[in-house]
Amino acid sequence: MKAFIVFAVCVVLAQALTDEQKEKLKKHRSECLAETKPDEQLVNKLKTGDYKTENEPLKKYALCMLIKSELMTKDGKFKKDVALAKVPNAADKPAVEKLIDACLANKGNTPHQTAWNYVKCYHEKDPKHAIFL
Repeated sequence: MKAFIVFAVCVVLAQALTDEQKEKLKKHRSECLAETKPDEQLVNKLKTGDYKTENEPLKKYALCMLIKSELMTKDGKFKKDVALAKVPNAADKPAVEKLIDACLANKGNTPHQTAWNYVKCYHEKDPKHAIFL
């Protein structure tokens, strides 16, 4: 699959990010760390795919990052149209949509659980492109 961009924390693709996009992600990360107060070391572990620790602050951090990236609403509804609009290569959209659908299949009983399930799934299914910032 070719490089494509989806803004998410957690779920932001590593390739082709502009400096402006990287700055936005840093700002979102800083704001979400302050708002949700997770252990920053655990957040850093998410970058390497370590999702073993599952606690409420981390789940809320995942939701916060998805909200600030405009990919999810506060009530846990994923904005697939927004995510797909950020895919620069039209040929990649069907594969990206399939991956999104697969990861949204496991909804949680709270918005932050849904966000956590999504970012964890995305990393499991496509670790090469998924980074949690």
